[in-house]
Amino acid sequence: MGWHLPISQPSLKSLASTEIADHESGGMPQLPAWLERYRDLPRPVILFASGQFLINLITTAQFLLLNLFLQGCGLDDPAIAALGSQRFLATLFLALPAGLWLRGKPLKTPLLLGSILFPVSALVALETVRLGMMSAASIAFLCMGFANLLLNVASLPMTLRLAPSEQSSEALSLLFATWAGASVCGGILSTALQSLGQMQIAGMTLVFDEHATLLILTLIASVAPFVYARLPNPVASQKPTQHWLHIHREDWPILAKALVPTLCIATGAGLSIQFMSLFFRHVHHLSSKAYSGFGSISSVMVLIAGLIVPEVKRRLGWKGAIIGVQSIAVLILMVMGLTELLKTAFWALPLAVCCFIFRQPLMSMAGPSTSELTMTYVGERNRELMSACSGAIWSGSWWLAARCFQLLRTHDLPYWQIFLTTAVLYIAGIIAYRGLIHAVESQPLSSSQDDSATAVAE
Repeated sequence: MGWHLPISQPSLKSLASTEIADHESGGMPQLPAWLERYRDLPRPVILFASGQFLINLITTAQFLLLNLFLQGCGLDDPAIAALGSQRFLATLFLALPAGLWLRGKPLKTPLLLGSILFPVSALVALETVRLGMMSAASIAFLCMGFANLLLNVASLPMTLRLAPSEQSSEALSLLFATWAGASVCGGILSTALQSLGQMQIAGMTLVFDEHATLLILTLIASVAPFVYARLPNPVASQKPTQHWLHIHREDWPILAKALVPTLCIATGAGLSIQFMSLFFRHVHHLSSKAYSGFGSISSVMVLIAGLIVPEVKRRLGWKGAIIGVQSIAVLILMVMGLTELLKTAFWALPLAVCCFIFRQPLMSMAGPSTSELTMTYVGERNRELMSACSGAIWSGSWWLAARCFQLLRTHDLPYWQIFLTTAVLYIAGIIAYRGLIHAVESQPLSSSQDDSATAVAE
């Protein structure tokens, strides 16, 4: 007589639900919960992130190679800083009017305009520099700044309009992760092309250098307008009731407090981060090929770190996601700069490279959280204005920092002192973010404009 084990009713239900889940998933292993949240994002958010990825191909390629390309064209450090600073002038002077004008308005048109103008002006900038037409190159860099302004002012508010409030952390993290993804692709392509060196095709010699890499990535990014054209065109739930130039009196203290940490971080970054490739070229004699390769490794880590930001924020809160990771990044930056003092040691270059690889993911990891924090603090009425003011601060700070870098390098100030100055500015920004976190946590703000005004008391 055989033995039959009784199966309880709950077990039968469990088996049935498991079979249904396996059938629906096609037998594929289930993703971790924090990755599943990205799968649930609305399709327009994914589409917008795709367009942002294409645009960031230009930005990241310029971050990696533009200074090296300009140096190869015969420009010294002060001349590179002077030319590069031109692209920040348009943002500096036009950001505030743009933010005021776009408050509560549909944002699809400015995104389309910026996505067309940015690749075109980047192409013109490359060719005018290569041909020695420096006056035309300055105009092209100004146009790049204006296009970047339109994209920056509209990107964060557009993301928050496309995503439900409960998915804002994932939407913003995905938006920031597109920069890392573009850095990975751009770095790999740059390394691969420069490994080829040159090729003979139909009797023509193709040289794959910094110029060719920048040109190819810019052409690829020209597809972005076609992606943005497929986006919906949502409007803000609250439209301004006053003239577009009007700023409510109670909003001034809110905006000022929210912008202080951005001012500190942006000034510090502009002083050293945009010239990181020159630091490795002059101090450690690292080739552009190797620099691009290490940049790609760092960008992979940025991508992974950016995607886990919502989970980090859930576990550690604002302080862990912002204060904690930024503090570690500042320490690593200081160590990297100090390797200049012992650059002849065999371990100096490996240590600097390790710092370079790990600093960027940690500092970038705070980006989605700081954006969500400031947008929560200022309220929906001020999101476009806050985004515009942040863009103006970043551009103005980077322009001023580029001029300072030009002056400091003209007087042969060592890189390590510039990096320590950046660290001091970063620390001031971290302290300012701590105050902003306290204001948000002690008096939670809704996205409504009336609630955001109560933060003045903080």
